[in-house]
Amino acid sequence: MQSNQKLINSNKKPIALFQEWFEEAKKSEINDPNAMNLATISSDGKPSSRIVLLKSYDETGFVFYTNSNSKKGKAIQKNVSVALNFHWKTLQRQIRIEGNVSQISSTDADEYYNSRPLGSRIGAWASLQSEELDDRSTLINKVKEFEKKFSDNDVPRPVHWNGYLVTPLLIEFWQDMPFRLHDRLEFRREKDDWVTRKLYP
Repeated sequence: MQSNQKLINSNKKPIALFQEWFEEAKKSEINDPNAMNLATISSDGKPSSRIVLLKSYDETGFVFYTNSNSKKGKAIQKNVSVALNFHWKTLQRQIRIEGNVSQISSTDADEYYNSRPLGSRIGAWASLQSEELDDRSTLINKVKEFEKKFSDNDVPRPVHWNGYLVTPLLIEFWQDMPFRLHDRLEFRREKDDWVTRKLYP
């Protein structure tokens, strides 16, 4: 059976392999190669998922930012178990990540928040994320209120806007192959090391 796709390199550590795939995705994906599906579990055991943006990563894990009062923020407060999924259609690849989420330091959150465009910083104040909105004009008016309040462009980070680190316990790399006989490589954290195994498609 011949294929133009290469089998996954199982000799690399998972974060190094993630970096390799992510760099390739940044060259091939037209929009948001850092988009990832974040799945959470509510206090009553119901799953929920949405797309968020990966903002940084290293050996400790994967960082995203959100309003802590949002649906996902409240779910995280009740259950730290989350899952991430990257799907890069152009590369016919995906990466699944399972792990525990924790809030990053205020210093790191401040640093990233202050790097955002002014409109995004204002929006973090104006939006009651996941709450019911009676009319779009209400949101626009709130934006105008905060633009006036912070007219000197000094917009501090709201206490409810935070960064979160997903510490991976499992990372699976998936490569499309002919006839649905996909190549799958799983890394599972055991103590201070990663244990690998191949999976049936």
